[in-house]
Amino acid sequence: MVAVATDPLFTRLAPVLNVSDLAAERAFYEKLGLPVIYEGSEYPDFIAFGTDTIHFGIQQAEAENDPPSVLTWQIAVSDVDAAIARCKEAGLDFELEQNDPAPGWTYRRLLLRTPSGYRLALEGESE
Repeated sequence: MVAVATDPLFTRLAPVLNVSDLAAERAFYEKLGLPVIYEGSEYPDFIAFGTDTIHFGIQQAEAENDPPSVLTWQIAVSDVDAAIARCKEAGLDFELEQNDPAPGWTYRRLLLRTPSGYRLALEGESE
């Protein structure tokens, strides 16, 4: 296991994704169960989602962008089977992938596409 260095200066990673359809992207993340933690008139084209361990925002892209070539968005999940059930309940298409990179290291992940074309991987713990 790799030791994790801590630096009190850096407290949270909070990426902001440029999206082509703010409403569709919001609905996608809400279907996954991620709560909106900020939406206001100060920044009308920005929405933030967050939990105790995840914090990110989406904003309306000002120009055409190419999300698939820019980013694979990976979020760790505690239970892949529960993530599968959530996606099915929400009507979200996904592909289930099993990875066996080394002896004793096996994990599964769900691969989805967001409405703006980002690749989203919901990755489970080692099995």
